[in-house]
Amino acid sequence: GHSIGTAACFFMTKRLYAFTPAGGSDRSINPAFLPALELTCPANGDVNVRLPLDQGSEFSFDKNILNNIRFGFAVLASDAQLYEDPSTRRVVDSYFGLRGGSVPDLSSSSFHRDFANAMVKMGRVGVKTGSQGEIRRVCSRFN
Repeated sequence: GHSIGTAACFFMTKRLYAFTPAGGSDRSINPAFLPALELTCPANGDVNVRLPLDQGSEFSFDKNILNNIRFGFAVLASDAQLYEDPSTRRVVDSYFGLRGGSVPDLSSSSFHRDFANAMVKMGRVGVKTGSQGEIRRVCSRFN
């Protein structure tokens, strides 16, 4: 879902400047990418500045985000974690024809179809109905 969209620097501050006890950055960030992130989101800078989640194809819904994750160009720590865990790493790699363990080779399958199926499954998780549910007129407003 992070193939299109932006994130505020607010979500990068800890990852860039206080990820380690000594105050360093997240080691999973590619060293070639780190200066660009620090330039866009400087320490004590405007936390509302936004940056694209998918470097290189931020206006296209595609699997490029997975390539960014593979090579340390993930903007969000949660995305980077997909490549830190061996089980999710195999799934990410499989979209590029790289097989590992018992994960099937998904490179010939459709990233778009798989994404759609995943969204349908997520839509079934914790669905509230009747008086338990809530319909917001303004989605960004929380009660």
